[in-house]
Amino acid sequence: MSRGIAPIIAAFVATGAVAQTSDSSDPIQTQNGIRYACTGVGASSREDPRWREFAAKLVFAAKNGGYLHDVTTRVVNAEGKTVFSTTCGPWLLLDLPAGRYDITATARDDAGSGHDSRATVTVGGGGQSETIIRFPSVPG
Repeated sequence: MSRGIAPIIAAFVATGAVAQTSDSSDPIQTQNGIRYACTGVGASSREDPRWREFAAKLVFAAKNGGYLHDVTTRVVNAEGKTVFSTTCGPWLLLDLPAGRYDITATARDDAGSGHDSRATVTVGGGGQSETIIRFPSVPG
């Protein structure tokens, strides 16, 4: 039986398929031509090396500093056009083209009330732009 498995393993190694894997099962998706990932739950997810290649990383945090999930996020470019929107968290990684973007994020408290927070993100200066978006009125 090991003779049958050895060629398969060799094929994976030769094609680099083994090197492409990670512990995280968070998928990379695309919306309006923008690659993105919703992640950040669990250590293996946060340590996934794929996340380093994204231009922007948004981290959603409650008043107590704890992570928030199910945050609705809208990204608007310098021309005022909404280029991306989704609901996820606690991390949202975006592969945005170089430029300046206004972010509006809405988190819900335990009672279901929405709380907005805004930020401006600039990408394209090399490396990843990380922005922590805080919600001081959401206890966490």
